[in-house]
Amino acid sequence: MKGHLKRVALIAVTWLAGLSGGLPARAQEPSATARLHEIRLMIMDPGQIFSISATLAELDGLERGLGSEQADPTGHGELNYARGFLHYRAGRPEQAVGPMQTALRIDEGSHFLNEKERARFTYQLADQAEELKRWDTAVDAYRKASAAFEADPAVSEDQRAGTLERLAYCLHEARRFGEARTINERVLAIGERLFGGDSDKLLVVITNLAQNTYELGDFDAARRYLDRRLAIATAKDHSSHVDDALFQLGVLSFERGQKREAEDFMTRRLEIARRSGDHARITAAEEALTILHEKNR
Repeated sequence: MKGHLKRVALIAVTWLAGLSGGLPARAQEPSATARLHEIRLMIMDPGQIFSISATLAELDGLERGLGSEQADPTGHGELNYARGFLHYRAGRPEQAVGPMQTALRIDEGSHFLNEKERARFTYQLADQAEELKRWDTAVDAYRKASAAFEADPAVSEDQRAGTLERLAYCLHEARRFGEARTINERVLAIGERLFGGDSDKLLVVITNLAQNTYELGDFDAARRYLDRRLAIATAKDHSSHVDDALFQLGVLSFERGQKREAEDFMTRRLEIARRSGDHARITAAEEALTILHEKNR
């Protein structure tokens, strides 16, 4: 958010006619809730420079001046919003998630955030929950953020698809493979329309779909996605995707009882690695082929 409100300046004193010897009126310090709002505007302004630790310490002090949450929901909402965002910005997800959840819960009953702030903060909560592998929390937050982004014309279709991709990833990690597959299929369709069917921007979602379908036991679909991943990665010279696609194809073939084909994939990976001259790639490919030989005994 651009700009921020400065502390309320001291009120200029006006001497009233007919009075003498009186003291000038004292300025009113902003209430804890008003100061919390100022802090929110400050920390959300990308042009501001401030100390995270000092601001967190001020929040602790301001918290003591707040009434109950029931009496001052906005104050508690502002407090938790600022505290959650500062921990998020500092890279401390364990400390960020709780205040973020509290701020959004308060906002549901007593709105103090606008729509854009609410959507952005919900996405940040999802990101932090994902970092902590709290899959159910991440799924719920990504769903809400996705719905908000869908309603915002300023959010591009590519950005919306990116949020859906994170949602599908968390669903997969929560072992909700069918839901993840459905969403990833939607993401793939969007990507194909935006970038074309052979774009390397599709590699991640194609990989995710291969994993979804594999876990669902749809091995034919998994094979199609892995073949497509390999073709795109080879054409675009994405070595990490090439190596992993060949490895996954080898594993899939082995598990389907196609041992000769599995060895062909692993050998092909090793040959490509040797041509690259990359010692790390060569070592990884050799290890995978050795493991396969051991399993074939």
